[in-house]
Amino acid sequence: MDKVILKNLKFDLAVGLDAWRRFDKPQPVSITVEVVPTSNLEAAAAQDNVNLSLDYGKLYKTLAGNLTNGVYHNIHVLISSLAEMMPDYAFLDIDIHFPKALLQVSGGVLYRLQVDNSTPGVTTPSLTLDIKQIACACIIGVNPHERLYKQSLFINVSIPIITTALGPKPNETHYTAELHDMVQEIVERVDGSSYHTIEALASAVAQIVTLNYGHTVAKVRVEKPNAIATIEASAVEITRSKTFFENKDFWKVKKP
Repeated sequence: MDKVILKNLKFDLAVGLDAWRRFDKPQPVSITVEVVPTSNLEAAAAQDNVNLSLDYGKLYKTLAGNLTNGVYHNIHVLISSLAEMMPDYAFLDIDIHFPKALLQVSGGVLYRLQVDNSTPGVTTPSLTLDIKQIACACIIGVNPHERLYKQSLFINVSIPIITTALGPKPNETHYTAELHDMVQEIVERVDGSSYHTIEALASAVAQIVTLNYGHTVAKVRVEKPNAIATIEASAVEITRSKTFFENKDFWKVKKP
């Protein structure tokens, strides 16, 4: 499929809560847009004519002119505003990255919207939230020296989000602090834990995300940067549904 791409547009926008849980405070936001037009780019290439393409210059000016210094009650309102600025398309991908959205997160928060508009009269959106590199520390590992000191860990969490934030009436549900609360709980629970395997720790984190915060499924990656000296990190990634944790508890008391 032919695409027109605008990569990493930089803004300072007030979207929901900032890292300190304050409303209406601007924070850095990076937006990447990938648009698959309703017709391919063959004619533009054959005639070397930008008027036969999707003009990324005009799209950039539209986005930059409307988003500068914007204030958005929540992420859904921002997504709706972005979608309304798009030209006709068959498929649309929008990545919205908040690098400093959460105090305990090194890699920031990424919202990824994908829209299938290829069938006339049918628009199918999906929204995923990625929390990148939650910084934690705990006793983790099977080797004797690993049982003596806490190790630094990075935890990534990916969850699907139901969104109706497309069209003229965006989702106006009041923003909550659940995302901040969830990350805070993960950090505090991991800090007080002791595990032999990162498989068990990853399952415990997925248990928090699904059971305590109502998400139907969670993908969790746990990285150990110090496990093997000659590589950047060893890691395990799992995907677990909420139903998986029925009659299971991965937060059992662990002894060093």
